[in-house]
Amino acid sequence: MSKDPTDIQRRAIELDAAYRAGDLETVRRLLGDPPGFPNCPQPFELGCAGAPLDYAFCWSPAAMIYALLALGADVNYDAGDGFPALFTLLETDRADKYELLAHLLDHGADIHRRGINDWTPLHYAAAQRDLRAVEILLSRGADPHLKTRIDEGLSALEEAERNGYHEIAAAMMASAS
Repeated sequence: MSKDPTDIQRRAIELDAAYRAGDLETVRRLLGDPPGFPNCPQPFELGCAGAPLDYAFCWSPAAMIYALLALGADVNYDAGDGFPALFTLLETDRADKYELLAHLLDHGADIHRRGINDWTPLHYAAAQRDLRAVEILLSRGADPHLKTRIDEGLSALEEAERNGYHEIAAAMMASAS
C-alpha cells in the first residue's frame, strides 16, 4: 500500500464510495485483492478496519451484503471491538435490518455469540428496546435465560425486567413457556 497521504486519502474516499454503491469488485480492487477476501482484515489507514462484512452492514445496500455472504464471508468473524456481526447489524437503523438479521442467522450466525458486556444478541436487542429483533432472535432459539459471565450475571430476561422493558420481558417469558 502506498504511504503517500494523498493517495491513501483518495483510496479511502473511493473505498467508502464503493461500499455505499455496493460495488464489490471495486472494493476488492481498492483493498488490493487480499488473500482470503472477504474474510480479511481491512487496512486501518483506509478508514474501514475490521471485516468487509462489518463495514458493509453500516454503509452498503443489502445486495452487497448478500454478495459477501455468497463469497463465503464469515458471519462469526472475530470482533475485537465487542460488536460481532449480529450486534453491528442490530446497531444500525437500516430499513432492511430484520430481513438481514434472519439472513445472517440462516448463514450460521451464532445466536449466542458474546459481545460487549458479555451480552448475547438477545441482551443487546433488549437493551435497545427492539421488540422485533427480540422476537426474531427468540423464534430462532435465543435463550432468554442465558446469563452473562461478568458483572451481575444477569440473563436478557432479568435485564429486561430490571429495566422495566415490560413488552420485551413478556415476549421472552412467552417464548420460554
